[in-house]
Amino acid sequence: MAPATGLNRRTTVLLGVLLMIGAVAIWVRSERNVDDAGSAKKATEAEVRESFASSRPIEESHARVDDKARILAPFGVRLGRMADDFYKDLGIDVHIVTQNDANSTIESQADLAFRERKIGVTAPTGGLLVILNPAIQKARIEVGYSLEGGLTDLHMGRIARDQLAPYASYAIAGMAIMDVLHYLRDQLYLSAALGNLQLGEEFRRRQGYLEYERFVSGGGGAKTALSAVPMDADLKRTVPEARRARYAPSANVKESVAAFLRATVELAGDPSLALFTEGSRLMRTHYPLARFEELKRAERIDASMPLEYVVKGDYAVATSRRPVTGFVPILLHRDLGLWRVDLVETWKNLFFDNDGNYFLRNSNTPYAFGLKQFGDGRHFDIAPLPLGNDSIAQALARLDGRQDALSALRRAEIWLRNVFLFPQALSAYQEAIRAAPNDPLVLQTLADRALYLGFPELAIPALEKVGPGVELSLAEAYNNHGNAQMARLWVERALAENPYDWYALHWRKRLAERHGTADEVAIVIAEIKALSADAAGRVHPVELRFDPAQPKFHPDTTLKSDGVTVFDHSEFRVTMTNTSRRPVEIESVRLTSSGTAARSGLGDVRNYWNFPAGRNLLRAGESIRFDKLWGFTVDTGHEHVRYTFRTCWHGVGEPMRQCRTRWVDVLP
Repeated sequence: MAPATGLNRRTTVLLGVLLMIGAVAIWVRSERNVDDAGSAKKATEAEVRESFASSRPIEESHARVDDKARILAPFGVRLGRMADDFYKDLGIDVHIVTQNDANSTIESQADLAFRERKIGVTAPTGGLLVILNPAIQKARIEVGYSLEGGLTDLHMGRIARDQLAPYASYAIAGMAIMDVLHYLRDQLYLSAALGNLQLGEEFRRRQGYLEYERFVSGGGGAKTALSAVPMDADLKRTVPEARRARYAPSANVKESVAAFLRATVELAGDPSLALFTEGSRLMRTHYPLARFEELKRAERIDASMPLEYVVKGDYAVATSRRPVTGFVPILLHRDLGLWRVDLVETWKNLFFDNDGNYFLRNSNTPYAFGLKQFGDGRHFDIAPLPLGNDSIAQALARLDGRQDALSALRRAEIWLRNVFLFPQALSAYQEAIRAAPNDPLVLQTLADRALYLGFPELAIPALEKVGPGVELSLAEAYNNHGNAQMARLWVERALAENPYDWYALHWRKRLAERHGTADEVAIVIAEIKALSADAAGRVHPVELRFDPAQPKFHPDTTLKSDGVTVFDHSEFRVTMTNTSRRPVEIESVRLTSSGTAARSGLGDVRNYWNFPAGRNLLRAGESIRFDKLWGFTVDTGHEHVRYTFRTCWHGVGEPMRQCRTRWVDVLP
């Protein structure tokens, strides 16, 4: 590349994948002390490094999971735990199998697997098999005889066809099965509560079943509403024209809320209903409707009446001053003068805790003004992508068939941020990675989304390929994955780069409190206290700022600079600021470029800046900058470029070196 001149034991509540309209498939996962519980001694750093030399979380085998087609990773372990939970809570022996046999039917394969694995033979309630075969693009849910009262062949055939078969050939198959298992669990509990499935007394005493039983027997027409529609009915069938007015959006926000409540209580799962935003309609198209969750939401809204309406411009929130446990506000967006229910922003930003209460995980939503009672969320970069004058469908259609990495990445981001369908999004993220396996923008975007949704097993291998600057993201990912040793390792790597890294020190404190000794906790607390009182402000780094924040990349034109042809060019300013309260000497600024093509670098570019104080000195609070035309002397083939700057400095007269890595993504 050549420039042209010119905590204590914390329970993490993580949202996985949306399961159905009005019901989110949420994994509440307590972090495990695998490093302490798994062995009598703590591994040394060398042992930890060796055990994770492959840079991949270990995918363990499970007796109830047989992945011959190798399409379930990295979700095989989760699927095994979910299958175990079916047995523990319902007495149902669930197995998940994948095959690559193209010479027999999915029906015969399912029958053979059911017999060979002796599924349900000794189970108190029965057996169930989920089988996928990518070789023939088929899936099947095989149900033992004792479960047929709750899961009919018609119903299971529709779920296998619509929710499993489309993903049989993709690495998101495991996620699709997780969705379906959540749905089947809901159906089985509800069938048992309605008397269509016989559960033993030990399972009827469990909390999971009792919630369904209380709901069905609690009056309010719940049992009548449930019994009025067969358990295997297609709840997403088209609503007849004569009834569509019951579920129509209105110019009055209260009337639209009333229509939504009617649709919820009457199980009107028709995804074409104009009552919902476009993204919500797509969401409803791709997920099954779970009747219990629909009716439970309606019951909680009714118990939280009267509703309070908070409106700001074209956004409205229907909430309650006295919400019951599990109450979810109704979010509405005014489009073409009509208020439409926004399920995408609801489930994308509101998660629930161990007590069943919803909280705002992400405050970067246009509805934040009306969600203050749900807490203050962090700011995540998952707001809907602006699509100009295109609808979501039109934007996706424009990208259809494009094989380049950036088009696949944009498809993924639309599916996630505008529709909140992670299976479709993950498939597109993986397409982008196949097109550009080492592109840090693609890798980091996937990792960020996976961490947000609670899939550290997806985030870790992506982050480890990004390069410097993501050490604390890796610490978070390994911590969420239950590996405190690797989390510590990445925190220490961050502190090796910058011993005064405020966030890394707090991570060290957090991990010490959970997994370390009292002495370790006392030492890091003393470090943090000393830095808090530090008059020199060493925790305040040398900061780089880029202007514009997202420079324009020009891959299709060239420029001449000092007689040199410049390819793949862009222009941006880099401002360096010493935010501390003492003078520092800049030791180096190492610059590399990466993107969809090969990485390259310029080495130390410290001399691009002019230092008024001389000798590479930057006074306290001082800023210096330079403007440059950036580019390459050859056509690189990059679709975009990330310029990464690793800045190292030390306080004048001080031996301690600090380094910080920052980058700017230059996009077309």
